[in-house]
Amino acid sequence: MATLSEQSLQFQGNALAFYHRILAGTLRFQIEGQANVSKAKASGRPLLWLFWHEQLSTFVTYAVRFVGGDKFTIVTLGGDPRGDILSNFASSLGATPYGVDMQGNPMEAGRNVLRVIEALKAGKESFLAPDGPDGPAFEPKAGASFLARKAQAAVIPVGGFTKAGFALRRWDKYLLPFPFGRLRLVFGEPIFVQRRDKDEEVTEKIVRALTAVYQQARS
Repeated sequence: MATLSEQSLQFQGNALAFYHRILAGTLRFQIEGQANVSKAKASGRPLLWLFWHEQLSTFVTYAVRFVGGDKFTIVTLGGDPRGDILSNFASSLGATPYGVDMQGNPMEAGRNVLRVIEALKAGKESFLAPDGPDGPAFEPKAGASFLARKAQAAVIPVGGFTKAGFALRRWDKYLLPFPFGRLRLVFGEPIFVQRRDKDEEVTEKIVRALTAVYQQARS
């Protein structure tokens, strides 16, 4: 039987999923760069959608509306209540989450990263906020470039913004849209990553691309 704490985490994840389904059904979408998504898909490579952590809700809302949660497998923060909430959130939307806890269980974390890479190669899509889970904002960790290289992915940079939303008072100024507003999403030119590419070079490309779509979405 689940403990009270586990039930609370499950409830929070389910509540987030319910709210994002409401957003997906009520927001008016202004989408730019759809041709870039088509270009990435036409490459036949695994798709890895990247955005700054602030914009997680804007992308998830798009994914629920236009892609379907069951198309995704994602990396979450293992050994942390926030990761448990996100895992429950993802599962409620049909996605497959894998918790990665490099501090508590690095071997299991490595196996779960490999599972995500294998799922990508098998046709699943994934998304990631390179500056998560704790920031600093707009400063990527190494995980995004590593995942992109190992999967030889087509990276789709995403920028999202809505004036009808609330920015949380925390490190990432997390943007939570309100229902019935207008959501602008910008998809940048895909980055085709090779296994032999250097992490620092891939990271530089990611930062430039995410900065561009972020600014364009807010312009």
